[in-house]
Amino acid sequence: MQGSKRKGRRPGTWELRVDAGEDPLTRKRQQKSVTFHGTSRQADVALAELITKSARGQVSVGQRTVAHAIEAGLRQAELEGLEPTTLRNYRTSAECHVLPALGSRRLSHLTAEHLDRFYGALVEAGYSRSTVRGCHVLLCRVLDQAKRWGWVAVNVGRDARPPRQHTSNPKPVPIDVARAMIDEAVRVNPTLAMLSVLAADTGARRGELCALRWRHVNVDAGTLRIEAAIGETNVVYEKDTKTHQHRTVTLSSFALDWLLDHRDRHAKACALCGIELSNDACVLAPEPGGLKPLHPSSATRAFSRLRGRMELPSWIHLHGLRHLQVTQLLDAGIPLRSVSGRVGHRNPSTTTNIYAHWIQESDSRSAQAVEDRIWRRRADGTPTCTPHPLTKANAMSL
Repeated sequence: MQGSKRKGRRPGTWELRVDAGEDPLTRKRQQKSVTFHGTSRQADVALAELITKSARGQVSVGQRTVAHAIEAGLRQAELEGLEPTTLRNYRTSAECHVLPALGSRRLSHLTAEHLDRFYGALVEAGYSRSTVRGCHVLLCRVLDQAKRWGWVAVNVGRDARPPRQHTSNPKPVPIDVARAMIDEAVRVNPTLAMLSVLAADTGARRGELCALRWRHVNVDAGTLRIEAAIGETNVVYEKDTKTHQHRTVTLSSFALDWLLDHRDRHAKACALCGIELSNDACVLAPEPGGLKPLHPSSATRAFSRLRGRMELPSWIHLHGLRHLQVTQLLDAGIPLRSVSGRVGHRNPSTTTNIYAHWIQESDSRSAQAVEDRIWRRRADGTPTCTPHPLTKANAMSL
């Protein structure tokens, strides 16, 4: 790290300059200039301290602020191919919460205490813990980028402690309610009925279902290939699955029959319009021809309208059909790894974390199964074996 000293314009002043590295955006070398008042020896000491601070990333060139770090960090994330919906959520957190509170603060002056106080203020203002967590994730990401660029020496976001986020237990749609909703959807919205059947039968996410095309359906094997999803920002676009893992899901005979009937109706609608149903057409299309996919938000709104029409509780959601699939498989004793792979979790630990409460209930039922299958009781209700009575003769064998 280099530095220089020269006399200032006024007597008793010195101009200290230190090399501050390369600007990651412009690729130009940067310098920090400081005016020092004192003797020549004192100026030498101040220059050495400035060089040390610059080496540690504690020298702010151009007085960079949190706002600069967020704008540059998100621009870099976009260039790196960050998911557009994730980028949109980051910008929402920045514009609504982070920038008004911390945007003007210098990066070199930002501390973990500032972030902890900011998180506390959000909670006191009534914002949810998930909103606070979103702000924390954003700040950690942009400060990581600032650290890689040499704007800061440490990422103070890693030392901050946002309020712990309480995860709620998944709420699967009850089986009888799911069946009733599908029966009602057949009358008012057949596409929603088909979507609901596939969601409950495969456990796929709504974006994955909206991206399905007829070429993904293997009728002979009775399988469905899931390899894409539909995303939404200001536009609708096709993207990779959430975990970037493609999978083939075996359909039940019930769902396969529904899918074949749905294709026949779709083909007849195309024939009435004078077009042919393409193998590349969307399975869940809002119009004949299947050129445009069903928007995930439209599917959610249609499900909510159906729920309101049937006067069902507000906690019943479209995603609850995915929970229904997982909980039923766990209840049936299907191996955790198989369940995780079927619904597209990155690894079984994700399934365990989300459905920990349900797995615990299943474990209680497992204990009862052990009781019934191993320790079966006699016809008169007495156990097949009893603990050996403790005597002086066998006490030493314990």
